[in-house]
Amino acid sequence: MNEKARDRFAYLEEQVNNFMKKLLVDNPYHVLIYFEKQMNRYTSMLKEGKPYPTSVEITLQRLIQEYATFISLVQEYIKIKSKNGNYSSGDFLA
Repeated sequence: MNEKARDRFAYLEEQVNNFMKKLLVDNPYHVLIYFEKQMNRYTSMLKEGKPYPTSVEITLQRLIQEYATFISLVQEYIKIKSKNGNYSSGDFLA
């Protein structure tokens, strides 16, 4: 792994560890599930067509964007960890 890749991995690892700490989970897969569920929940709220105030709609859209970003970070982290042999697929299902 080159220096840039190590820096990227260190950043991802820090982010994922922070997410796990805040969500009180011990597995990056659980973080991924949490953000996916939240994003789906907020997306479905907007798709229902209920008349939310503009400020609520904007907040939901921002949350959806943030969670999509978080999901891609966690997925990238999991991909790197599994590529390097640090995790097996069974580790994520624990």
